[in-house]
Amino acid sequence: MKETIKISLTEFMNFVNKSGSAKATVVKNAKKRRESDYEHFQDYWLPLRKKIKDVHKKMKSKDSLYELLNTIPGNQIENYKLAIDGYCKFWKKNIIEWVNPIKKTWAVGDLRIELNPELGLCINGKIYMIKLFISANENIDKRHADLILTLMEKELRNKLGCDEPTFAVLDVKKGKLFVLINRETMLYPLLKGEALSFESQWKAV
Repeated sequence: MKETIKISLTEFMNFVNKSGSAKATVVKNAKKRRESDYEHFQDYWLPLRKKIKDVHKKMKSKDSLYELLNTIPGNQIENYKLAIDGYCKFWKKNIIEWVNPIKKTWAVGDLRIELNPELGLCINGKIYMIKLFISANENIDKRHADLILTLMEKELRNKLGCDEPTFAVLDVKKGKLFVLINRETMLYPLLKGEALSFESQWKAV
């Protein structure tokens, strides 16, 4: 019986951006989480993702995001405030309306990766599907963002079959939005090869 390997886009991109033995460590850690207490794994940033969605869906002001600081553990407040500040920097005075984001599972061999932008937003009349990058200690650069955008462009664009929306990655802490300038997917074969490598290493562990 074939084993279906389900991982997050974040885990896969961590694998892609590592080299040598560090790649094997990413695979081992991902497999260990699913074999132990993955069901009880707590996503550090999940409350913020939910709050951002809620604020846009209910057409609240960006200041409403700061209400979240009253509900999280004290040791998370500093990181959360930096992230909220960054998101408000991105929001600025833009007119933003909620659009339901699209979803798709990318399948390569027995590997399954959810390509689910958290946000669908109409910003000043232009529709975006946005993947949120939130980290307390890391930033995302254009090279890293282009890898994620290549997958979204190739897989989600094919599902839509139209020129809208624009796919984007938002570095939440910096309030910086990344998009593919020319919508090229030249990196796709590389990503597919990395996915097959991840699958192979998973089965060998």
